[in-house]
Amino acid sequence: MMLAIIGMAGGQSVPVPLGLVHFLQNWGVHVLLAALLVILAGILLVLYRQVRVGGPDGAQSTAYRLNHERDLLQTLMGNLPDSIYFKDRQSRFLRINKALATRFGLSDPADAIGKTDADFFLEEHAKQALRDEQEMLRTGKPAIGLEEKETWPDGHETWASTTKMPLRDRDGHIIGTFGISRDITDRKRAEAELKKAKEAAESASQAKSAFLANVSHEIRTPMNGIIGMTELALDTELSPEQRDYLTMVKASADALLDVINDILDFSKIEAGKLDLDVADFDLRDSLGDTMKTLALRAHKKGLELACHVLGDVPDSLVGDAGRLRQIIVNLVGNAIKFTEQGEVVVRVEAAERQNAHVLLHFSVRDTGIGIPPPKLQAIFAPFVQVDGSTTRKYGGTGLGLSISTRLVQLMAGRIWVDSQVGRGSTFHFTARFALQTSPRTPHELARPADLEDLPVLVVDDNETNRRILQEMLTNWHMKPTVVDSARSALAELRRAAAAGEPFPLVLLDALMPEMDGFALAEEIKQFRELAGATIMMLSSADRQANADRSRKLGISACLTKPIKQSELFDAIMTTLGVSFRREPPPSQVASAPAAAASRMQILVAEDNAVNQKLVVRLLEKQGHRAIVASNGQEALAALQKQAFDLILMDVQMPDMDGFETTTAIRAGEQVAGGHIPIIAMTAHAMTGDRERCLQAGMDGYVAKPIQASELLAAIARFGPAAVAPVAPAVAAVSSATSDAPDWDRALGRLGGDRELLEEIIGLFLGEWPRWKLEMGDALADWDAARLRRLAHTIKGSLSQFGAQAAVDAAYHLEKLGQDANLAEAQQAWAELAERVERLLAALAGFANKTN
Repeated sequence: MMLAIIGMAGGQSVPVPLGLVHFLQNWGVHVLLAALLVILAGILLVLYRQVRVGGPDGAQSTAYRLNHERDLLQTLMGNLPDSIYFKDRQSRFLRINKALATRFGLSDPADAIGKTDADFFLEEHAKQALRDEQEMLRTGKPAIGLEEKETWPDGHETWASTTKMPLRDRDGHIIGTFGISRDITDRKRAEAELKKAKEAAESASQAKSAFLANVSHEIRTPMNGIIGMTELALDTELSPEQRDYLTMVKASADALLDVINDILDFSKIEAGKLDLDVADFDLRDSLGDTMKTLALRAHKKGLELACHVLGDVPDSLVGDAGRLRQIIVNLVGNAIKFTEQGEVVVRVEAAERQNAHVLLHFSVRDTGIGIPPPKLQAIFAPFVQVDGSTTRKYGGTGLGLSISTRLVQLMAGRIWVDSQVGRGSTFHFTARFALQTSPRTPHELARPADLEDLPVLVVDDNETNRRILQEMLTNWHMKPTVVDSARSALAELRRAAAAGEPFPLVLLDALMPEMDGFALAEEIKQFRELAGATIMMLSSADRQANADRSRKLGISACLTKPIKQSELFDAIMTTLGVSFRREPPPSQVASAPAAAASRMQILVAEDNAVNQKLVVRLLEKQGHRAIVASNGQEALAALQKQAFDLILMDVQMPDMDGFETTTAIRAGEQVAGGHIPIIAMTAHAMTGDRERCLQAGMDGYVAKPIQASELLAAIARFGPAAVAPVAPAVAAVSSATSDAPDWDRALGRLGGDRELLEEIIGLFLGEWPRWKLEMGDALADWDAARLRRLAHTIKGSLSQFGAQAAVDAAYHLEKLGQDANLAEAQQAWAELAERVERLLAALAGFANKTN
């Protein structure tokens, strides 16, 4: 189909494709308005030319064409719903169309001739329209898609989208203006309502976040008391059973705090601010500790709780162990809640493995009530329960799966569920982790010759437990035989004794049908040919009662299910009296000071005196020479004076921080050439920190508190000379949140150097009085920046001693300073000061004891 308009020359009709009309429609109102103005101008020009060229001989045909053109123009002006007008240089109307006359309340469009906008609108709009038109007359520039607010005499307001253009005569002189506008009042009102609704939603979100924060604070306060008193009890003389109980109390309290944090995590998810805290961790120990905290809930319901990590799954990973624990707690907790009998099993396998990363597939299988098919997808939505009625049997907020879904997505994985009503459910999720570059020697690789081919009898009525234990023992090159009942065990024991190959080790499940583990142990002790076996009891029931019965029966060890791999390994070592010392891998063996050819000149940009001493001492022990700069400006000045092989750059420093300094260094290198390796030293290895360091031009980073092995490994990786990192002489095993120093951890970070630890303690004891005075001044002056800087410095120093509670208090104060929240800073400082004062005696005692 074609549309025909009158051409600009000779009065010929020009066909216009209907597609052009569609094009104009698709490009919106502004293009359409402009096109209509051009058509109007063309029609007027044609009329003008027809008048000029029409002579006596063509008068009749010219009159016909003029009448035809006039009819077309009149049709356009009389029927187009948009407003059209023509004005002279004084902004007086020359002509308007019927639609605009209706808006003005005129019965005849001719009644508007000679009038201005001031005759129809209030002064506000009339003056603005006049200014716009006078500017157009001056510059000749059109206004396309101008949005105008129109104020009318009766007080109501409307909005219009207007296109205005200069009106020119045949010589190109501007003689007025013309335009076309469309009413957009409904659209503007909808935009205003949308904005209002958005602001209301944001206000509600802020109120909700504030409420959740207050609720969280009220819950955390008594929880901190529980955790703190538990830690104090753990610092006293305790029996192994008591220590185990209190450790589980603390782990459970920590898990409860994690659940409380779920509420805040959901708010972070909505705000897009939920991040991962990436660090090295051991998968099997982490999962084992997590399952231990859930064991009591499962055992109270008589459920078997097991964790099966397949042998080919790497153990030394890099990721957020805390968030992984949160997912497992959510899924296993739900499984226990919805299961009345049977078992809950966590299984981990490697779905995909690359050189530096692994994608793990986790599954949590239960034998519970199952989920109806219509609910399978809805359960991952927030606040959704399978049974949402007020009489529902199972409680919960309905946030756990929603948060877990988001965490899995952050770990580059996905989550899904398979379920059958009445037969149980299996929740699956995948998560991607990096592999540690220098992993610690895992238990499964530590195989003392004493255990090689050692026969072991495993007795457990649960098939899953038998399979897990068999796999663990096989990985240690032992020879397990598994049976499902006490009677089968007795038969196997007699067979082995008769063959002259008795079992030196027997692992018994305490709770079995017909004859339980204790009855079996008693039976074994009655027969001389069987009595030589070492018996270990594995139980999911009351440990104290089991421990008492075990002692009476001469059972060597009693372990609580689910069994951690490391826990079982160490128990076997202890029980059998096997002499074993786990050797560190070659990459972690302490090296002699670097050879002269490998010595480096290193610039240490660090404002904290304790960290300065630590880093310099570690570098000097490796034969390097270290120059210290207390801020970025000093670092740049040092670079002007001499050359360095590498820079260790603290991220947070006064005056000029590590990012600004690195940017300045890289800018200079673009001019002068060269590239000096820069390793960031940061207190938070959070998601985004690595990327931010790299964007600033840094080559890598190590997390504070500084670990000797990690720092030297980074230097070896990024520095021009290869230097073997030092292994800590004492393992950093304690992670309890306590005011007391963790000397094992502190010495571990320093490679066992007690003398260096003494020096660091002396520096801290000397700096603390000055920091207290400066903090008092910062609080008195309401100087948030100074308070944040001091808290950051104190936090960095405290972290060297492993006093995690004090470190957390300093970090809290640092965040208050960062947020300029000085209303709470005084109380936070009082708490930090109290914790440090309790710490001072222990620090001084260590130094005196050493001397």
